[in-house]
Amino acid sequence: MSLMRCLKNKFLVFLVLFFLLADNSAAEIFLIEMQGTINPVIADFVEKEFKALSGEDTDGVIIKLDTPGGLMESTRKIVKTILGAPFPVIVYVGDAGARASSAGLFITMAADVAVMAEGTNIGAAHPVQMGSGDSEVLEGKIVEDARAYIQALAQRQGRNTEWVSKAVTESASITSGEALEKNVIEYTVKDYGHLKEVLEGKEIEKAGQVFVLSFIEEPKRLEMPFFRKFLNYIANPNFAYIFFTLGILGIIYEFASPGIELGAVLGGIFLVLAALSFQIIPVNTAGILLIVLGVILMVLDMWVPSFGILTVGGIISFVMGSLTLFDVEEFTPGIAPGVVAGAALAFILFFLFAAGSVLRIQGKKVSTGEKGMIGTHGTARTSINPSGKVFVRGEIWDADSESDNIEKDENVVVAGISGNRLKVRKANQEKGE
Repeated sequence: MSLMRCLKNKFLVFLVLFFLLADNSAAEIFLIEMQGTINPVIADFVEKEFKALSGEDTDGVIIKLDTPGGLMESTRKIVKTILGAPFPVIVYVGDAGARASSAGLFITMAADVAVMAEGTNIGAAHPVQMGSGDSEVLEGKIVEDARAYIQALAQRQGRNTEWVSKAVTESASITSGEALEKNVIEYTVKDYGHLKEVLEGKEIEKAGQVFVLSFIEEPKRLEMPFFRKFLNYIANPNFAYIFFTLGILGIIYEFASPGIELGAVLGGIFLVLAALSFQIIPVNTAGILLIVLGVILMVLDMWVPSFGILTVGGIISFVMGSLTLFDVEEFTPGIAPGVVAGAALAFILFFLFAAGSVLRIQGKKVSTGEKGMIGTHGTARTSINPSGKVFVRGEIWDADSESDNIEKDENVVVAGISGNRLKVRKANQEKGE
């Protein structure tokens, strides 16, 4: 009996230890990849996922970052989400070749632990503002606001406030090695695998609790739903601009050669994609109007003899509209100059081709319609004195003789047309077959 009781007690101890260990291992580390421009799509995704994780047993979140910048409003939203998280947040700029430029610097400075892979860079966070009335005064205010903001973040996490200030005011940028030396980040690693080795067992205190990082289990990757991922992908000024210009070209092509075909279908698809992008990225209405005006001027030059003046004006308007198409709020990278130049060249070539086609068509003899009938040969089916019937182009027409009486079966030439009646004259040649 004592043996059974002993075994029973050991079994109960085993169960207690099992559930304690199971409970301790329930905490997880999660991974979010943040690539491309910082926009409302990625900001909403991060906020939503962090809220969901706040109600779970979470040891921490790793944000794998690679960005050229983004909207300041979205950046602030992500920063607030990181600072307010009840668990540690590690920002990892990687892998090699990645960057944390502009908005990426703010996100990195908000992290509880900042890590960069070898061969990466950080900085260049000088604000950019376009399309403003008093741009110099406004830019000064924006720069000072951004400087104070980045310093507050760096000071909170015990990092180099002097250098991050230069990143905003002077567009300073440094490598991962320099960032470690200047106390901008805590660690440099070779790759993601090395990151896990470096952080294994690290204790991080946050929200009055001590967290111990463990990578025995692989961090759980948090993925965007497909449609959100698609929106995040196209929320890029260069893509939006290309979609918009291709859509315009498609519609113009369809009008030039009517019939709901390739131009209308592709043009419509590209314009819808551009509209989706425009809902995410702030658009400058004046930029759109300038682009549309430029296209109209280039179209008009095909029909109005302006000796190229309208085309030149159209190109200037198109380029100005392209450069101001997006209301570049503080940190959004604008359209690459090469993309604008390529689009302008595409429009020039398109309209040169279209104009050449119009001129060739205008130079050809009309072969259809009323004018196309004049000069056409036919045969008199009855005597025409002064009226009768003629056979022209496979049809029988009512006809009036222009001068002489015309006998049946004589060859005739159409001299004019009035309504459904032809004016004809003798062909002055031998009768054909």
